[in-house]
Amino acid sequence: MLRHRPGSTRLYLAAVAALLLGSVLLSGALAMVTTRPSRVVVVPGVKDGQIVVAEQIPDSAVKKFALFYLYHFDGYTPIDVEARSNYVLQFVAPEHQEKVVKSLSERATFVLRAKEASQVSLPLPSDCEVERLPNGHFRFSAIAQRRIYIAGELKSETKVRYLVDLKPCLPTEQDPYGFLVVGQSVRLMTDPAAGEGGHADH
Repeated sequence: MLRHRPGSTRLYLAAVAALLLGSVLLSGALAMVTTRPSRVVVVPGVKDGQIVVAEQIPDSAVKKFALFYLYHFDGYTPIDVEARSNYVLQFVAPEHQEKVVKSLSERATFVLRAKEASQVSLPLPSDCEVERLPNGHFRFSAIAQRRIYIAGELKSETKVRYLVDLKPCLPTEQDPYGFLVVGQSVRLMTDPAAGEGGHADH
């Protein structure tokens, strides 16, 4: 016949108490982790449910958007210049839109009057550069070939350097890429300032 031992009971109760305490602590830790906010950016083209931390946005995503943006921004004819101007505005950060609207309006007026058309040959993504700025923004740099036509006649063919400053944002139906333009410039490669460096401004 088994005898009851007071010492065994105390050890048993101590073990149960320790297990309960550990369970409570683990539940609290899990609650803190699951409720802690985290900065994430949805990257277009990935499978549903996949996310990428803002600091880990790949250069390829930055290049893809910037090339797409430049194609629509600097390739135009008198027929579609106004439509293209309105289209690219949705990719410009709200705090810069007023200035960009004025610039695009002036350009459209000149294009229609001069019957100007612009054709840009953009490089491959592998030939573009992406710089990660301290504020979490990105600076895209690319060298392209641009041709200007007046009334259907080729007037100039130049090599230019594009700089586009971007900030990540949550993708929307209008902007599925998850980037906004906060600055840009285009410079002729014959201009010494078109070398490395320099800040991109609208």
